Amino acid sequence: MEQKKIEKLKARIENISVELELNRNNKGSIQNDMDLFTERADKEFLLNKRGVNVRLSGNNKYYWGHQFSIFRKNIEKYGTSHFKAINGSEISFHRYSINEKYSQYSNDLWRFDNAEEMKGFVKGYNSMCWILELKEKGLQ
Repeated sequence: MEQKKIEKLKARIENISVELELNRNNKGSIQNDMDLFTERADKEFLLNKRGVNVRLSGNNKYYWGHQFSIFRKNIEKYGTSHFKAINGSEISFHRYSINEKYSQYSNDLWRFDNAEEMKGFVKGYNSMCWILELKEKGLQ
């Protein structure tokens, strides 16, 4: 996704958030708010799905898009077993692998038997990072 489109999506998400806040204070219409929530979720999904070359559909598509986004941030912070830290925006997700660049033929960070196994790994890695953050803050 090109940088102009990314900036445009981010700006629209910010505008929607401001509009929803104004509606909350002014008791705006519920239908209008639902339309705005749906539009914001769709725009955030497009941003989160960058580099994900696995089909995400159904009720869980927003959840998995968010998990992939969190995974990228965690890779930037904690790195992998092979690399200290990687620019998360350069990571791509394919049916059988998570790769360092946007091509499935670039360096593999991890390999999997199927997309469901990859999703489970992403979710587990994110959970582990959440526990590390709680321990760093002294909350666990």
